[in-house]
Amino acid sequence: MLIQPCELIVKTLIPSVRAAVSRELIEKHGLRQVDVANFLGVTQAAISQYMRGARGGIMDLSSDEEIMEVVRRIAEGIVKGDLDKYEVSLLTCEICYRVRRKGLYRSSGVKMKGKYKEAIDLVCREYDEMRERSGILERLK
Repeated sequence: MLIQPCELIVKTLIPSVRAAVSRELIEKHGLRQVDVANFLGVTQAAISQYMRGARGGIMDLSSDEEIMEVVRRIAEGIVKGDLDKYEVSLLTCEICYRVRRKGLYRSSGVKMKGKYKEAIDLVCREYDEMRERSGILERLK
């Protein structure tokens, strides 16, 4: 059976989002690794690996300002107590949507073979078709 696009996202994008949020919380807001781990629902060891780049580095999100703005919103919301875990999940979905919409899987250098390559092609093709259709509709207006 074909790996579903969301399975690919769980293996690649979600760890990268956690890593980016962890770095923001620790480097910009001075939170401790254990506190970040508790909020994100991972171990302190995972946060340590995110900080060292040993984990969560499959996709570098730092080069996209629009996505990093959402990462900063997540971090600030956590620090201020304005966001609960549900709202963080929604913002994570927003990052996923933006990554897919912008075609960042293709440009990210994520190298997948076999069943994962099929899933990444599906993730990108869906949004390529959507962009193409929206462009056609815009021109018809």
